[in-house]
Amino acid sequence: MKPGKLYGVSVGPGDPSLMTLKAAARIRKCNVLAAPRTTGGKSLALKIAAEVVDTSGKHIEYLDLLMTRDPKKLAESHSQAAGRIAVHLDAGQDVAMLNLGDASLYSSYSYICRILLERGYEAETIPGVTSFCACAALLNQSLTAMNSPLHIIPASITDLSSALAWPGGKVLMKSGHTLPEIKSLLRQQGLAERSSLVTDCGLPTQRVFRNIDETDDEGYFTTIIIKP
Repeated sequence: MKPGKLYGVSVGPGDPSLMTLKAAARIRKCNVLAAPRTTGGKSLALKIAAEVVDTSGKHIEYLDLLMTRDPKKLAESHSQAAGRIAVHLDAGQDVAMLNLGDASLYSSYSYICRILLERGYEAETIPGVTSFCACAALLNQSLTAMNSPLHIIPASITDLSSALAWPGGKVLMKSGHTLPEIKSLLRQQGLAERSSLVTDCGLPTQRVFRNIDETDDEGYFTTIIIKP
């Protein structure tokens, strides 16, 4: 039997209307959906997809992925998830793994895809709207300027102070848990007035702040955009 194919399906940042036609078509065609979920048992990616595509008759393979910086534990978690997906692939079933935002940007899918590719399976990644592009659109703000680079920086980076000194525009991803420290650094480096913040982009709880001092919101999906 020919093994199935893995599809990394990007569902966008939260607003179901931002999911692409290609993503919706692939979800319809796959009978197995792999959906990462939180410790509370909820899958935001699946919820977004289900508002566009009828998922009631599909097999949902929930993936309980660890949220840790321990590389050994992360590798074990990704390997276990890849193994659960491989069971369906070996049965000849295509699997659509759902991903928030874009599947190539800080996604668990990228690790799982690499593992399965190394095991000889086929995979295809379907791109989507990134959270920071959606945030910039909400702000009616360009992320770039002519001859100026754009830096996409995880807020957990070891030396954030040095990263903030890089030339060009900057996006700070998942900034919520360290927001007080980040705001302090932005003030120290004279970047506060060029910074805007969006939390829960595209979700019912979405909030937009053009002045970062207007909020102390420490939500997980918090993105700061710094003008170039």
